[in-house]
Amino acid sequence: MSQSAELTLVVSNEWEELVRLLGDDRDRIQYELTNLLRRLEEQGADTASVAKMILELFAQSPAAHRLLLQAIARESPQLIKGGTMPAGFVKKERFTSIPVFYGTDRTRMQKMGTPPSYGPDRGQLAFGFAEVSIPDDHRMGEVERPRWWKLQFRADPEKHVVVETVEELPVPDFESRAMVTLGSSAKKEVLLFVHGYNVAFEEAVSRTAQIAYDLQFEGLAALYSWPSEGSTSKYTVDETNVNWSRPHFAQFLAVLRERVGADVVHILAHSMGSRLVAETIASLSASSEPRGARLRQLVFAAPDIDAATFKDLAATFSRQAERVTLYSSSDDLALKASKLIHKYPRAGESGPDLVVLNMVDTVDATSIDTSLLGHSYYGDNRSVLSDLFELIRRGSAPHERFSLKPKERYGARYWLFSA
Repeated sequence: MSQSAELTLVVSNEWEELVRLLGDDRDRIQYELTNLLRRLEEQGADTASVAKMILELFAQSPAAHRLLLQAIARESPQLIKGGTMPAGFVKKERFTSIPVFYGTDRTRMQKMGTPPSYGPDRGQLAFGFAEVSIPDDHRMGEVERPRWWKLQFRADPEKHVVVETVEELPVPDFESRAMVTLGSSAKKEVLLFVHGYNVAFEEAVSRTAQIAYDLQFEGLAALYSWPSEGSTSKYTVDETNVNWSRPHFAQFLAVLRERVGADVVHILAHSMGSRLVAETIASLSASSEPRGARLRQLVFAAPDIDAATFKDLAATFSRQAERVTLYSSSDDLALKASKLIHKYPRAGESGPDLVVLNMVDTVDATSIDTSLLGHSYYGDNRSVLSDLFELIRRGSAPHERFSLKPKERYGARYWLFSA
């Protein structure tokens, strides 16, 4: 389907609700919209420019504008990609290369003449740079891999998300390269992803690039990868390792905030990685004057951390960020298993154990369609990615995000995804 047909389809699908939100401006905007849609059908039309003009037209009605942006981000994100790509991206013939700046305290594994890789064991804190291919026909939320039933036995950057290069760097070189890369971006922002348990290094790098690409993030994509065993049977080992990583993560975060020229850092923590982030950020609160880039969005997706501990820490770490968001789900089987191990509720659960705090925006994601165990819905579900788009790209509060509706529990407000 052509880009013009895709945009026309998105507007058509949402038209009934758009009309309601436009109110008295309906006739005028409909007339101007009709002319713009006709321009999309013209041969040689600059679809990116026309799409921008359509968005600017709807911007006259903030509610309609938000609805249309979310629909495009959910159904046809490439229509508004344009220059809104992670810093340092390189557009190639059939894919885009996304740089990911990483820190890791995994063991380095490298054979003579091959790029470095990192295993499941503990190692020294290392800094580096990776390049990840995202194919042009990438589907939002997916990390495309070779499939044997499609007779795909080798990774192809034109079809799959592939870690093309990994280069370990001395800290000064890491800082200077990150600063130069960030300098090419319109926004001096960093999106830092911290993965959960049972995740290998390459998988974490790929997911970081995919999320930054799908969010159309304008800034530096960064990853902290702690030594996860990458095995469901090694859960307790991962628990030990994530606690061990705290001082190293604090060092890496300090470099991103103080040494690469960033104005803002957003952190997205998943599953067990939320323990690393919550405890580290809470420990930084002892410093009266935070240095460097400020923390803007602090996001916990399916956090596998004791709910009572999270509540205690939230009173402290919430003061370090402009906004704290918690995504939870009562259908998260991985968290249900964690609760069986630990006895007590996890912060990522919803239902009767849902964590609702005044200083945290809690979003119950139970109603949306999640994949497999439902534990990676933050990265592979379009509804959540669209909501993250509004949160991280635009800084929108929950009441400004069209996909959410308010609920209350014990006098505190939380949010549900609209059906």
